[in-house]
Amino acid sequence: MSERSAHHSLLITHHWPARLRAWLRALREIAYGMTGYEFAQHARHLRSERETLLLLLTFGDMVGLPVLPPYYSLRLLPYVVPEIEAWKRRVLRERHPLDKEEFDLIEM
Repeated sequence: MSERSAHHSLLITHHWPARLRAWLRALREIAYGMTGYEFAQHARHLRSERETLLLLLTFGDMVGLPVLPPYYSLRLLPYVVPEIEAWKRRVLRERHPLDKEEFDLIEM
């Protein structure tokens, strides 16, 4: 066996575990897409809605809806300062009337 063919066979045996890991990762992502992706998206959406509701109740006076006395809002302010700008953009942006509707192919 020549040195070149030995080197070639060494490269082939060295690459198959990486290829197998890539195939397994692809199969795992396909299975996740078929089973869990929709649930994860729905959970993320529900969390966003709950977070918006909590911030609206505590800091609604920033968008013109005072609900809680300012004392409690000021006590909670240090915990939500990083999220306030994104929250204001999310609450005050214009939306299309059908944004909340879900269109699944199964129901059609």
